[in-house]
Amino acid sequence: MRSWSPGEVMVIQELWRGRLWAARPVTVVDDAGDALALWCPKGTVRKVPVTPPSRTPPASRPEWFADLLVRCDWDLADSVWDVSNLWLLREGDWHAVWVSYLETGEHWGWYVNLQEPFRRSKRGIQTMDLMLDILVDGDRAWRWKDGDDFEMLVTHQLLDAEAVSSVRRETARVIGRVERGDPPFDRTWLEWRPEDAWLPPRLPEGWDRL
Repeated sequence: MRSWSPGEVMVIQELWRGRLWAARPVTVVDDAGDALALWCPKGTVRKVPVTPPSRTPPASRPEWFADLLVRCDWDLADSVWDVSNLWLLREGDWHAVWVSYLETGEHWGWYVNLQEPFRRSKRGIQTMDLMLDILVDGDRAWRWKDGDDFEMLVTHQLLDAEAVSSVRRETARVIGRVERGDPPFDRTWLEWRPEDAWLPPRLPEGWDRL
């Protein structure tokens, strides 16, 4: 698969059972082969799953996720991203680290997104969000996010035992890095700024092709 140059726009496609779950354009900051740095600024328009209009969605967010994943009948709709993030991914990892910035450009904290290891495609990369997240403040204090969503996936057996085990091992490993202040949970990337010429990336033609 192709490599990417700084400033190019690629697409992060999330796939569930061979179907497109979500699509997000990002600007490439660096492509080191086994590692990627990607920019997703506030204002980026992405595609997200929504319940078809023919039925009422479940009341709770975890039930909503599980309902769509079981039925595999979601529609896709536009959604505007509201926080500027630098995404850091390494080949084989079951997570991505998002370095988050305030509108002033100051560092806000880190967001650990548990997800399938990325695979390269002609249009960018493919993965799948596994719903569980870790929020890390600027002083490296951390807390869980969306644990109920992940447990709903486990309860409905939407993830196999190997994937569940991989996620649990990954969270323990990442939390250790956070508490030690290992990169990128140090000052690495905190002073980084995007190029002035970079506008919010837009989904290119073919964003929905698998």
